[in-house]
Amino acid sequence: MTEALQTISSEHRSMWQLTVMLEELRKQLGKPDEKPDAELFGLILDYIEHYIERVHQPKEEALLYRAVLDRTDEGREMIAEFQREHAASPEIVARLRSQLNALMHHYPEGVAEFQSALEAYISMMRNHIMREESELFPLARRILSDVDWDEINSAFADSADPSFGETARAEFRSLMSRIVNQAPDPIGFGLVTEAKAAIEANPVLLSVKDLSSHYGRIQALRGVTIDVRQGQLVALVGANGAGKTTLLRAISGVQKVSGGKVSFAGQDITHMRPDQRVRLGICQVPEGRQVFGPLSVEDNLRLGAYTRCDKGAIADDMEQMYVMFPILKQKFRQAAGTLSGGQQQMLAMARALMGRPKLLLLDEPSMGLAPLLIQEIFNAIISLREHGKTVFLVEQNAQAALSIADRAYVIETGETVLSGTGAELLVNEQVKSAYLGI
Repeated sequence: MTEALQTISSEHRSMWQLTVMLEELRKQLGKPDEKPDAELFGLILDYIEHYIERVHQPKEEALLYRAVLDRTDEGREMIAEFQREHAASPEIVARLRSQLNALMHHYPEGVAEFQSALEAYISMMRNHIMREESELFPLARRILSDVDWDEINSAFADSADPSFGETARAEFRSLMSRIVNQAPDPIGFGLVTEAKAAIEANPVLLSVKDLSSHYGRIQALRGVTIDVRQGQLVALVGANGAGKTTLLRAISGVQKVSGGKVSFAGQDITHMRPDQRVRLGICQVPEGRQVFGPLSVEDNLRLGAYTRCDKGAIADDMEQMYVMFPILKQKFRQAAGTLSGGQQQMLAMARALMGRPKLLLLDEPSMGLAPLLIQEIFNAIISLREHGKTVFLVEQNAQAALSIADRAYVIETGETVLSGTGAELLVNEQVKSAYLGI
């Protein structure tokens, strides 16, 4: 990743953290006799609004957007939409402030409206970030020349620039410090780090040790070792044919292993049947969706819960799937085979979740999907992680996978060759060269 894109990604992560904070504050609204912290809301909105307007937006539009538009018309509509969202942000924030002021005078009247407006703004922010990372960045890397990048990187590195130089950044670091210090448990950013550390201290849910597997005489896995801790989102990236899908199939029991060990929740499951693994809590969303085409959406979901007998809870879970993927509710009587690729992917994920998995295996969920649908799928994966689900993600879009992963592994010719946090592998030179196209 170029220095400019790395800077923008860093800013995106800060913005995303602020949306997480806003989301937690939004959830806490409506508690009896407890008005919202108007000052904290105000500080967060100040940071987002002014950082976008004064630091993030000017250099992004004047340098990155302009360079891309000078080279191609391919991203013109997308960039125009980004610019409209930038321009709309101050007005949206102004409305949020107005709603917050009214709420403080008439609490709890207006809570639902304020929560809804916050949710819409958070969604817009996150969608904007995801689209830039998953669509604009790859386009820029593909069409901009080394000369273009030299010019952009040089401008981004100008610490004396009055708009986004060191003086402006120091001001916003001070504001961020105020936000962190004022945020209550468990919302403060200091506790975000502690939460991550707590995840690292969680017990290992899935342990793969020195795993080998063959297709006839061809060895597909060569001593693979991977750990997935409870509550983690772990990504596996690698080239086509590296062994990613074979590893998932070995974990779910579909692929026989020829050596090594697979343990789940402390139990050796290396030679356990696939159906027994499902009952233990391992559910896989296979590559290519593989929904039951002639059956309805509803029947596909019910099949996902075939190991369960709690009819009332199954019905409740089905409603939760419709909340997570509203399009499935609209088409619940429609044959699954008539859905679009993106809708089938949502159905495959929902079907697996109906099994109430302790570990969700996702195999190439973005494969063959349009960019907007990829964004929706990744939003769903992020939501699962935020709700404490343990996810093992195999994904061809390494940039997107690593940007959301707590931990990640790189597999080459059947061997795990690198591991680290998602953020660490995003900036690893070997990973950037081989999988990020940088």
